[in-house]
Amino acid sequence: MRLASFVAGGTERWGFVVDDPVTSAAWVLEPARVAAFLAAYASIPSSGPATRPRPPVDGWPPTLAGFLALGDTALADLARVAGQAARFAARTDSTIVPACGFPVTEVELLAPIPKPRLYWGLVTNAPSFVRNNEKTRIVNLFPLGHQRPQGTAVGAGAAVVFRDGHHRPLMAYNVELAVVIGTGGRYIPLERAMDHVAGYTVVNDVSGTYYYGIVPGNAGTGYSLPPGHDDWLYQATASWGGKKADTMAPMGPYLVTADEVTNPYDLLMYTRQSGRTRDRAHSGAAILGIERVIAWYSSFASLHPGDVIHFATMGVDGLPVPAAELERGTSLEVSIEDVGTLTNPAVVATAPVPPADHPSYAIRAAAAEPALESTQDWTVASVRHFLTSYGNHDPEALSVPRFLNGPPSSLGPGGQVEIPPRATDLVVSVELAVVVRALVTGTGDPDLVLGYLPLVSVCDRSFADAVVEPARAGERGIAAMYGRWADGFNIAATPVPLPSHDWRDREMTLRVGDREIRASTSAYVAGPDELIGVISAMITLFPGDVITLGATTARLEVTREEYAAGVVVHGAIDGLGEASATLRPREGS
Repeated sequence: MRLASFVAGGTERWGFVVDDPVTSAAWVLEPARVAAFLAAYASIPSSGPATRPRPPVDGWPPTLAGFLALGDTALADLARVAGQAARFAARTDSTIVPACGFPVTEVELLAPIPKPRLYWGLVTNAPSFVRNNEKTRIVNLFPLGHQRPQGTAVGAGAAVVFRDGHHRPLMAYNVELAVVIGTGGRYIPLERAMDHVAGYTVVNDVSGTYYYGIVPGNAGTGYSLPPGHDDWLYQATASWGGKKADTMAPMGPYLVTADEVTNPYDLLMYTRQSGRTRDRAHSGAAILGIERVIAWYSSFASLHPGDVIHFATMGVDGLPVPAAELERGTSLEVSIEDVGTLTNPAVVATAPVPPADHPSYAIRAAAAEPALESTQDWTVASVRHFLTSYGNHDPEALSVPRFLNGPPSSLGPGGQVEIPPRATDLVVSVELAVVVRALVTGTGDPDLVLGYLPLVSVCDRSFADAVVEPARAGERGIAAMYGRWADGFNIAATPVPLPSHDWRDREMTLRVGDREIRASTSAYVAGPDELIGVISAMITLFPGDVITLGATTARLEVTREEYAAGVVVHGAIDGLGEASATLRPREGS
C-alpha cells in the first residue's frame, strides 16, 4: 500500500492511494469513507455479496501516526480494505473513487508523518566516507546521527525555504532511504527489528551554512570552520544545525508499506536537480542497516509508532547548489526505486515566512496554538523539542553557543528512572533549563520564556566506553549527546516564572545519595535569551519546548555498583525548586 497524509478542507487527513481505473490518476481514499460506501452498496438488495470492511474497535484514527499505533492487525485490515476498494473500482463501481477521496494533485500532500516525534538522520553511513580517508584506520560500528525538529518536515511539492543567508555561498542535498516505525518498543532484539517497520519513505537531506557563517571571521566560507575552531560539538552544531533548519528535510511522497518492498537493500537511489541527474547510488551500500540501527537505538530509548529514521546518503554527500543558481530558481528531486519520487522547489525567502502560511504543517499547526499563559499549562508529556547547550560553562569556548536536540522522550518528570542494561557508569549534573512560552522565530526576547527550572541530567558512559581508538572526532564526541537520550534521563522540575528574568547568581545544588556538590548559574556564558535567539534564527521553537543551558562543574559520577540497588538524585536551584528521581537498573539486568 501507499499511505499518505494530506490537507483537505483545512484539516489533516490520511488515506491509501489508488490509481483511478478511468483516468489512471492517483487518488487518495479515506478508509472510513470507503467502508461507508461499501456498506451502503451492500444494503441494496440486488447488489450481491459486497463485503463490509471491519473498522478498528475505536474507529479510524484522525492521523496516520495514530493509525500505525493500532498495530499490525489494523495494518493488515487496512490492506484488505485498500485491495477491496481497488478491485471494486476496477470491476464493479468506479464511482467509489471520487465518492471516497481526492485526486492527489488537488490536495496538499504532507510528509507521511507530518509531526514526527523522532526524526533521526544518520550520517557517514556509507563506505565513501572511509574508503579514501587515510586518517580513518578503523570504523566504529555504531550509528552517528542527529535528531531533527518537527519544522524540518515538509511534504512533496512544498517549498524548501532558505532565509537570512542560510544558503550562502551554497546549499547541499541528497537522497536518503527512511523507515517508519509501526510497532513501538524498547530493547528490541536484532532478529525481531524488522517486525517493527511499518514501511519506507524518501527523505531529502538538505543543509545550509548559516551556523557556519555566524562564527566570527567565517562568513562566506561554506561548510568549514576557521583554523583552530576544531571543537567537534561546534562542528556538529554548524553542520547539523543547518539540517535542523525549517523545511530542510522533505519526506514522502508516501509511506510505502513494508510488504511492497521486497529487499530494502537492493534499491537504486537517484538525486536530481530540475530534471537532471546529479548522482546515482544504491541502498545496499549502507554500513549499518535497518536491523542493527533499530536494535541499537532501542537498547537505551523507546521507539514509537510513526518514528522516522533515515539512513544517510549512500552516494555523494551534500550535492552543492551555489547561491546564484538557487536564487534563479531550481527544483530538488530525490527518488528511490519501489518507494517513490519526492520533488520540492527550493526558494530564497525575501521576507520572513508567516508561520500561518509556512510550508511545514507542523509549524502551521503550532502557530494556531495559543501561547502558554501559565506554568500550570505545561507538562513534560507535551514537549515536542528538547534542546541542550554544550560547553556553556567554559569562558574559553567559542563565542557562538553550541546546541543539539534530542528526542522528547529523554525528558521526564522524575520518579523512577530505568537505567538500561547496556549502561555502565553515569555522570549526573544539575542544570538550568527554560520553557518557551510561544512560537519563536528569529528572536531572543526573554519575555518568550514561560518559566525557569532545575533539571537533573543523567549521562550514560557506555557510549564513550564503546569507542575504539583511533576513532574519528564524531565517534568520540557524540557520546556526550547519546548518553542523555535514554527515556527520562533529563529530569525536569515544574517551571517557575521569573518576571524580572533574574536567573543569574543562583546557587545550584546536586545531591547523589549522601554526596553533595554546589555551583552557580553565573557560570553560564550564554543565557536563555541568547540561546533562543541563535537557535530560532533558523529553527522555529514551539510552545512548551525546553532548552537547557547545559552542565556546569556541578556533576558527579555514579558507578553501576552505586545504582545497582537504586540511588536517589536531587538537583536544586535557589528559588526555582528541585528535581529528583530514583535511578534504578532494569529489573533482571
